[in-house]
Amino acid sequence: MSVYVTDTHPLIWYALDIKNKLSKKALKIFAQAEQAEALIYVPDIVLWEISFLVKDGEVIINLPFQQWCHALLRSRGFDRVSLSPEIMHTAMSMRFTEDPFDAAITATAYAMDLPLLTKDALITEANLVETIW
Repeated sequence: MSVYVTDTHPLIWYALDIKNKLSKKALKIFAQAEQAEALIYVPDIVLWEISFLVKDGEVIINLPFQQWCHALLRSRGFDRVSLSPEIMHTAMSMRFTEDPFDAAITATAYAMDLPLLTKDALITEANLVETIW
């Protein structure tokens, strides 16, 4: 089974059924996860970032945020990753961005030695982790 970490934007696009924004490869991976044929780790920091986007009205989900998270994580193809002290330490040393969310998401993929589903050019160009898009 293939295993990945997701950045915030691909998860939002998939969960909100804005699938035309996903690459064919990313869409296939999310579909496989939905069928429990792949596993996508969702960093806690991704969920936290989504909570800010929901609060600010930039993202509209069809359930209260907590219920939305539980529904996502009930799927066998998705699991969450805690923001551990090791990940925080790694994120602190990453100099490619001033965005703490991007640093922590990249640090999560780095610590787990897994590819990161992202379209983010800064993350991709930093070449700190394998990225898939």
